[in-house]
Amino acid sequence: MPHGSILAWPHLEQKFHDHFYSGDNELKLSHLTSVKQKNDESVSDYVKRFRDMKNRCYSLVISERDLADLVLSGLKTYIKDRLEGYEFLTINQVLQRALAQESRGKENKEVHRYKIDRPKVNMVIYDSDHSDDEANVYTAEFVWPSKAKPFTCQDLKPIHKNRDDAMKFTFNIAKCDRIFDALLQAKFIKISHALPPFEDLKWSAYCKYHNSFSHATNDCNVFRRQIQSAIIDGRLNFSEMQIDKQPSQ
Repeated sequence: MPHGSILAWPHLEQKFHDHFYSGDNELKLSHLTSVKQKNDESVSDYVKRFRDMKNRCYSLVISERDLADLVLSGLKTYIKDRLEGYEFLTINQVLQRALAQESRGKENKEVHRYKIDRPKVNMVIYDSDHSDDEANVYTAEFVWPSKAKPFTCQDLKPIHKNRDDAMKFTFNIAKCDRIFDALLQAKFIKISHALPPFEDLKWSAYCKYHNSFSHATNDCNVFRRQIQSAIIDGRLNFSEMQIDKQPSQ
């Protein structure tokens, strides 16, 4: 090349690329969007694999912020859900937050590891493409008698729908943990696993319905839908509300 023809590093990089690159191994944006964290893959390994893939997208022009969004969307669902609400400008920001969530998950598994004999029971496993909304394997089972009066659950409280017309539930979903306990005590729920001691659940999320430390009972959409269906079918009644029973004057 003529002397003085290269004025900046990007210019040299482009000249090198034009001269040596054959085009056979170049990847596109579709390759990046298909990169997902595998079940047995750490956050660090996933981000490294994503970056390696990006380095092969020679002609792709994309902002760092958009790359961060792509990395976030490829994380395992339970990690991605816990990062909702954060604004990420770089891949490194996503990496640091995701590593923190991964570390907490490992600590919870170590603290709450215990041996249980659970024949024919499968744990719910989160992956990057599925959430508890789509899971079809449970570790708890509803047992509704064919002929029985509706069960009045003291922890089942109705709510009034607000402006959000998309609201799915007519009961207070923040009481799901207590509702589970009440139905278990009344033998409308049957489980094949032992619930961890209360003291072990103070500082970690745990779903009694799925026997999983990936989310809390109060956040379990599958259990919420089961309760909502039972209300609609007339199997569950709301507890009596404290109202003024005096006749109007």
